Amino acid sequence: MGKKNRKFVYLFILVLIVLYIAIYVVPKVTGIFETTETLEAGSLQGTEETICYFVREETVYEAGVSGELAYPIKEGTHIRKGTKAIKLAEKTLPKQEESKYKEIIDRLGESAVQTADGKVGSSGIFSSYVDGYEAFFTPESMETLKYEDVRDLKIQAEDVKRDESLAREPIFKISDNDNWYLMCWVEAASVAKYEIGNEMTIQLPEGAVGVTIKNIIEDGDHWKILFRCNRYYKGFSKSRIEEARIITRDYSGLIAENGSITTRDGKPGVMVRQTSGEYVFTRVKILARDGDYSALQDVSFIDEDGNSVDTVKVYDEILKHPGEGT
Repeated sequence: MGKKNRKFVYLFILVLIVLYIAIYVVPKVTGIFETTETLEAGSLQGTEETICYFVREETVYEAGVSGELAYPIKEGTHIRKGTKAIKLAEKTLPKQEESKYKEIIDRLGESAVQTADGKVGSSGIFSSYVDGYEAFFTPESMETLKYEDVRDLKIQAEDVKRDESLAREPIFKISDNDNWYLMCWVEAASVAKYEIGNEMTIQLPEGAVGVTIKNIIEDGDHWKILFRCNRYYKGFSKSRIEEARIITRDYSGLIAENGSITTRDGKPGVMVRQTSGEYVFTRVKILARDGDYSALQDVSFIDEDGNSVDTVKVYDEILKHPGEGT
């Protein structure tokens, strides 16, 4: 084969390689950087992560005399008024300069009830866990408590069950479980999800409880939500502050990955593929969002200025990971 023919063969092979790359390789490589998802109808559970504060009608009992203690009642047992909750046998104990429960005693102030016979003055749940805030978080005070009053509190209940007690030291408490309360604060943008009288579910570290919204109160830049509950919760007596997830409602809409949503001029939106192959920013209204997905209003929505905005439709193809907007 002459040099001229070999050059022609090499050129032909090179053209084939270029065509192969253009047809098969380039689309796959660009697909790595430009993947899309198709919007389809579905439902998403609306949730909100927050901190809940437990509010109970509860009475802390302190030893009327120094002595030996015995606890015949198990933690978490519901007992009736007049029940002998503990046994306290008077005994002289070595003097101490300061009680190990001084901080709890100081916080309780005059709210604790002294007992020498161990009998309770009201029905409720027996517990040996005391934090000293029993007279601070009450059904009477919860309406007036401010976010500033509670946001920096670090509260851990202490188990006061022991063999001996000095006089005036906490020894147990009784909590009313007929009606108890959870209290949280949410941002102004979230308050529309809540309405007095609505029933919701709150997921807590030791289980979920059904609640009813008792009141919604404006508190500066936040809104305080008060929930009433009468359900069993394992950590009822010990818990004071817990991380919680509020399940507000189920939302129906078009489901998109959170990573597909960007912003432009501070407005949320997605990049919708056109028939020309170009992508156009389209504003969206997010109905609900969890850790992975969002439920979007379809066809149109009314924005904060009262204007009707055309938005995404079912089967729209949108760009994943469009990057940060401006």
